[in-house]
Amino acid sequence: MTTIKTVFAGIIGALSLGTAALAQNFPTKPVTIIVPFSAGGGTDITTRTLAGPMAKALGVEIVVKNTDGAGGTIGTAETARAKPDGYTIGMMPVGPMTTQPHLRELPYSPDSFDYVCQAYSAPSSLVVRQDSQFQSLDEMLTYAKENPGELNYGVQAVGSIPHVAGLGLASASGAEFTFIPYKGSAPTFKAMLDGSIHMFVAHISFLTQNSDQVRSLAMLTSERVSTAEDLPTAADQGVPMNFPIWGGLVAPKGIPAEAKAALERACEQGMNSDAFKARMAELRMPIAFMGSDEFQAFVESEFEKNDELLTEAGLKK
Repeated sequence: MTTIKTVFAGIIGALSLGTAALAQNFPTKPVTIIVPFSAGGGTDITTRTLAGPMAKALGVEIVVKNTDGAGGTIGTAETARAKPDGYTIGMMPVGPMTTQPHLRELPYSPDSFDYVCQAYSAPSSLVVRQDSQFQSLDEMLTYAKENPGELNYGVQAVGSIPHVAGLGLASASGAEFTFIPYKGSAPTFKAMLDGSIHMFVAHISFLTQNSDQVRSLAMLTSERVSTAEDLPTAADQGVPMNFPIWGGLVAPKGIPAEAKAALERACEQGMNSDAFKARMAELRMPIAFMGSDEFQAFVESEFEKNDELLTEAGLKK
């Protein structure tokens, strides 16, 4: 009996050591983060800001890969079908995760992922060129109502949060815009600079990063942002709106628990690093970490909320 117990204890010990080794063995090679939009946009800026301190926490290189197109769904689908080993993850924004699945048939849903962490929740802003004729939201809305459809409003994808925000603005104000879709913040920005569009919605890091070329007509928040108290909100100007642009790290469904835990720890450590905090302060972006379980519950609730919004707007597939 003693011999059997000894052998059994040895087996349990070996299994425990094996599990510990698995935890210690991740990661052993570079981790890739897929960004489903073009380089230079807000999601890309935040991802690259986090990648450095997160790589330091993991002890391996992090490669940021931009896979844009189709409202962010191409890069999101690429993340969903990646090998579920923790070495390919994605920085997924609100649109591809909680609005696009309601608009078209896609090879993924929120159930296709394991959730690592929320990495940002950025106040969004309606931006125009520095030399725009409009000095306030009221001026722009007055012109839009007097000239229906003349103002072009760029959106990073049909059904994206910037698009839904624009629909909300039109509905609340009685203005009429012509919506033109692009493949991300960077090409939308380029279109505004060359005069193809008059305005678009971007999150605050993009506004700050390009403050020499763009300015805010209104923050689309219910109250002034603590990191940008000087910027008036749409609510300040008589049009109450709240459309944050958030995103977080997800992995293909089924990654090892040890890998998910390691990535979650690295995300939290990276966001708590001095380097990340300093950069977010420069971009005037509040830090908004959520752990794995909380982030998953949040995404599921946002998925349901945006289902209702898109149904009301008549955009539901």
